[in-house]
Amino acid sequence: MIMSNVINSSERGPVTPARAVWPVMVLAHNEERHIGACLDSIFAADPDGPFEVFVMANGCTDSTEEVVREYGRKNPHVHLVSITLGDKCNAWNVFVHETVPQQCAGQDVYFFMDGDARAVPGSFSAMERALLAEPQAQAVGVPPASGRSMRHDREELLRERGLVANLYALRGSFVIRCQEIGVRIPLRLEGDDGLVGALVKWDLNPSQPMNDLLIAPCADAGFIFESFTISRFADVRAYWRRMVRYGRRGYEFKLLGPRLQAGGIAAMPKDIREIYVDSDRLSLTWNGVYTLTNWFALREMRAIGRR
Repeated sequence: MIMSNVINSSERGPVTPARAVWPVMVLAHNEERHIGACLDSIFAADPDGPFEVFVMANGCTDSTEEVVREYGRKNPHVHLVSITLGDKCNAWNVFVHETVPQQCAGQDVYFFMDGDARAVPGSFSAMERALLAEPQAQAVGVPPASGRSMRHDREELLRERGLVANLYALRGSFVIRCQEIGVRIPLRLEGDDGLVGALVKWDLNPSQPMNDLLIAPCADAGFIFESFTISRFADVRAYWRRMVRYGRRGYEFKLLGPRLQAGGIAAMPKDIREIYVDSDRLSLTWNGVYTLTNWFALREMRAIGRR
């Protein structure tokens, strides 16, 4: 046990691969409905892929861990990493700084995925090829293959060389550098994928301009997810909460970006709420129908900052 919030790193002990493997980090917080399909999609995407899948079950109060344990009994390439703290950013930190060194160090590529997403066929081999085709790239961004705004989101990610948390890859040497300089995503940060993408484009040096070429877009890979159904009240409430979180994400980066550009990686807060004290400097601007959810987000941040 390395951190007090990690119950166990792997229920079957360390993985000691004799050959190159494809480590996949799967973030899972109360994903009992989706995690089985997510895992199925990984192995179906590239049936011959040398996968070692680590499900970072963080703060689960449902049966997610039981589902993963049962899956792992049938497939020894699936490993449960049980974490008491329910925080996706902390789970990312645990994977990069604890799971990778102990379980799957020295690999050429590491894959990252959300537990409520499913990979489309060929995605992992396509991401590996994308890194080989663009030697300067340190990450691979993958577009969505479902959703009401799929076409727009897909074109935007491929054009702007973006990165989203549902599915992406990091070059092994970039992961090593993150370990060496102690890159840790702030706890409770809403836009963890946005920060990872920015760090890649900064090449871990926020004082320099971003370089879009450090993320390789991969049109041959993709992910699908369950869309909200506007006719279900529970989905409407969930969509509202998501829009408020998206508003908070934008404001968080307005605070965090200049801080990192001025102080470098060392200026990264341990918890994003540490810098909410500066949220009074932020202003609400018109953003169409999202102005109201942005107002709620800013109000929450200012209340936390005053406390």
